[in-house]
Amino acid sequence: MSAGASTPPLPVGRVAPAALPPVRHEVVDPADPAQIAWLSGLLARGFADLYAQDEADLALLPTLTRTWMRRGEQLRVRAPGTNRKRSVSAATDLAAGALLWRTDDTRCADQFCALGDACAARSATRGRLAALLVDNAQAHRVGKTGIVRRWLSAQAGRIVLVFLPAYSPDLQPAERLWRQWRPNVTHNHTRATLAELEADSDRWLHRHAAAPLAVLRALGPPITQPLLQAA
Repeated sequence: MSAGASTPPLPVGRVAPAALPPVRHEVVDPADPAQIAWLSGLLARGFADLYAQDEADLALLPTLTRTWMRRGEQLRVRAPGTNRKRSVSAATDLAAGALLWRTDDTRCADQFCALGDACAARSATRGRLAALLVDNAQAHRVGKTGIVRRWLSAQAGRIVLVFLPAYSPDLQPAERLWRQWRPNVTHNHTRATLAELEADSDRWLHRHAAAPLAVLRALGPPITQPLLQAA
């Protein structure tokens, strides 16, 4: 596993729960106006950070897209016999433009929780809750038992999950980040190894993490708009 340099290390100790605003709902239903109003109020008063979180794949087999090339200078793209993959999970603070990410062998609940830990650590140092705007992928779901349930219990008072309606990628600001990442990292790439491809991804993410205002311009909507649209 690897994590982006902009992802802060997890603290040895924890901020006392009393230092953070009380959590009424650890999982916010976008169809519940009262829950949305509670979280929107925290965001408006600076008591919580809202992160758009999502995953994308790095693969030896590039995503092929139409591109202009000179006659006789066509790009040759490798076609590996085995299409190995890695997963990049990223979270962007929709108010500050801070970008956190990690790259792992697979897209899974452990990866999701580890990135959530980094968001919680960052927000706790700011005296805020970390609210993660997420889709309904299997690795994000909260059951009565399992990895995500145990993680939420361990992070009680520090993390809130906001699940977008099913099949609504247009409401996920993180999709706009991937739309810029893919043409620069995965489309028509000629890398022979996953290590090279991961280095390309990290360079692109590091460059954008250093320009939070540009990240916000790329993501587009104001901080509360995804919540209001989802409600």
